[in-house]
Amino acid sequence: MNVVVINGYNSFIGKNYLKLFKDKYKIIHYKKNINNKSELLKFVKKNKFTHFIHFAALSREKCDLNKKLCKKTNYISVKYVVDTFNLLKKKPKLIFISTSHVYSASSKKLHEKSKLKPGSFYAKLKLKSEEYIRKNYSNYTILRIFNVYGKNQPKGYFIPDMIDKIKKKIEIQVNKSVRDYIHVNEVSRIINFIIKKKITGTLNVGTGRGVSLNFLIKQISKKFKFKTVVKTTKIEDKIIADISLLKSNKYKFKYNEKYINF
Repeated sequence: MNVVVINGYNSFIGKNYLKLFKDKYKIIHYKKNINNKSELLKFVKKNKFTHFIHFAALSREKCDLNKKLCKKTNYISVKYVVDTFNLLKKKPKLIFISTSHVYSASSKKLHEKSKLKPGSFYAKLKLKSEEYIRKNYSNYTILRIFNVYGKNQPKGYFIPDMIDKIKKKIEIQVNKSVRDYIHVNEVSRIINFIIKKKITGTLNVGTGRGVSLNFLIKQISKKFKFKTVVKTTKIEDKIIADISLLKSNKYKFKYNEKYINF
């Protein structure tokens, strides 16, 4: 029987995963401070589990405000997990939630072997964590999540921020960027699929379809029945996932969450 431990269970994806799969597995919340190595060691010695999903991380915005804490939370805590698990005879599967921000924009779809060029401090630490896991731990899956969205997403992400501006009738400035948006339910189902099928390695988690930011703003305006003043800049770039590897593992997308399902 799979016993899944999750940290960061109050995160957007963590909450959704728990809601969808709390009756499928025995799920244990890791409630201690992830930056406390001794607490982690006590927990590991006390509990038996098969999987550990590392949702916990500070957001890009919080990382920019406090780089010292960000490094501790988004990188050093990952090292703690790996080093602690390596003390165990039977090593649990570590599922690490990474980001598409480890890539740079490209006119082509981005596959797992595409050039890595993280721009933000947040993304650099995610990549550094990936590298530490690959070098020092054998039983892992790294998921590079593209632009996630869904109901009750907190501010600090594009869609909830646009909803807020549209409702307040604030003029919006946006560029011609195209992004790969994936619903949080789909992300949670993919995590479940990874567990069921025992998939390892590094995988992109997106839809493989690009959506312009302008399109999203129009859809939001249409849903809330507000007229929106939008100024579009000339900047144009694309970050779209190549999901061939995920599909090769026979994952079937539902595609039942529309872009207006916020």
